[in-house]
Amino acid sequence: MHVGIIPDGNRRYADQNSIDERQAYRESKETVKKVSRSLRDRVEDLSEITIYILSEDNLKRPEEELDTLFSLLRDEISELKKFFDEHNFSANWASTRPEALPEDVRDQLEDIDQEFDNGEVTVNMLVSYSGRQDIVKASRNLCGIKEITSENLSDSLEVDSEVDLVIRTGEGPRRECLSGFPIWNSSYAEYYHVDKNFPELEPQDVEDALEHFRSLRRCRGE
Repeated sequence: MHVGIIPDGNRRYADQNSIDERQAYRESKETVKKVSRSLRDRVEDLSEITIYILSEDNLKRPEEELDTLFSLLRDEISELKKFFDEHNFSANWASTRPEALPEDVRDQLEDIDQEFDNGEVTVNMLVSYSGRQDIVKASRNLCGIKEITSENLSDSLEVDSEVDLVIRTGEGPRRECLSGFPIWNSSYAEYYHVDKNFPELEPQDVEDALEHFRSLRRCRGE
């Protein structure tokens, strides 16, 4: 099973709790760990988790906010190494515009990608990523091939397996859009919205999402 996470609501959480965005993103990092552990404990056939960390559109934010995000990424990547090691996760850094990231951040992401590649569950980290651009780049890579098929296009994507369930968070204006999440891979995914900002997500919310997924698949006889 492949589960996608769209962690919306970090800035809203900061505003509601009168904390700065840096603290909100720190709490979000802990939620990523908590959610990953919850999925690992609750899904016997879990193969992949795809987490949207930073989209290409996020790179249009004010420079001061980007400096904060990049600074946090540097710290988080160091901590994630221990987390991946303890829980036997593989890492896959997926990016459609890696050149937009600071060089040292790119180096850290490449290091963690190479160091953790034999775990039982793969965690795809979408950083400087766009689902549309992923399809565009895959198509360009296939130029000159006699026949483009669903199979060889999928193989050319940054994330090449189908997503079964997408969990999106976000309190306030309810949004069901993919926001640039892997579009091709999520064509047949089930969707579940948690009406909480991402740092507030709890293991029970994950269980509720999984039960929603199971109930839909039972109805379809799968």
